[in-house]
Amino acid sequence: MSLITLLSTWFFVLATPVFAQESLDVYVGTATNQVEARKTPIDTFGNGVLYNAPQMTGAFPKFGANLKLTPWLGVGGEMSWRASKGDYAALMYRPIFYDFYGMYTPPAKSKWFVPELQAGMGAANLRFYYEQRLCNNFTGCRASSSLVGTDNKFTTHFGGGFKTFIHNNWYVKPEFKLRWVNDLFQFGKNWVPEYGLSVGYTFGGR
Repeated sequence: MSLITLLSTWFFVLATPVFAQESLDVYVGTATNQVEARKTPIDTFGNGVLYNAPQMTGAFPKFGANLKLTPWLGVGGEMSWRASKGDYAALMYRPIFYDFYGMYTPPAKSKWFVPELQAGMGAANLRFYYEQRLCNNFTGCRASSSLVGTDNKFTTHFGGGFKTFIHNNWYVKPEFKLRWVNDLFQFGKNWVPEYGLSVGYTFGGR
């Protein structure tokens, strides 16, 4: 089963009414993932020419949903990806993250400010492209982008956020996530911190 199929199945399950359902959240947002560069240069094309690898940075749009099964416990899923391709050792790259998690909502004194904690697992998909500009006297110049390879990796993560309801069931949520990516040799560490902000809507009770 592909990662996208698995994610779609997960969201279908989240959207299916269950007897114990307390509420369903859907949200979109943006985040940044920052990882230092690897220290060893890469012979990208196998010709003895070494290229330095970059840090992982950039804006990552994301969307997700979570289902609160009890007043304190729930499950959820999320997908995020780098908005634009980044330079990587004479290639271009784009990471995509898939997260599935359990969620704990500690009791809160105010219904307008709701903390959330989560932990789970998922996958990272790193996609690498070779891009070039082709020119001739007949058609002019055009850009060409070819996918040269992908690398799928197992991930785990934990983190949390703070939902602030701004109007009825609409909320904003600043959040932090620390993701561990297995064998992330393309960068300097396996740990990927994520800082983000989401806007969402709660169907049902808060």
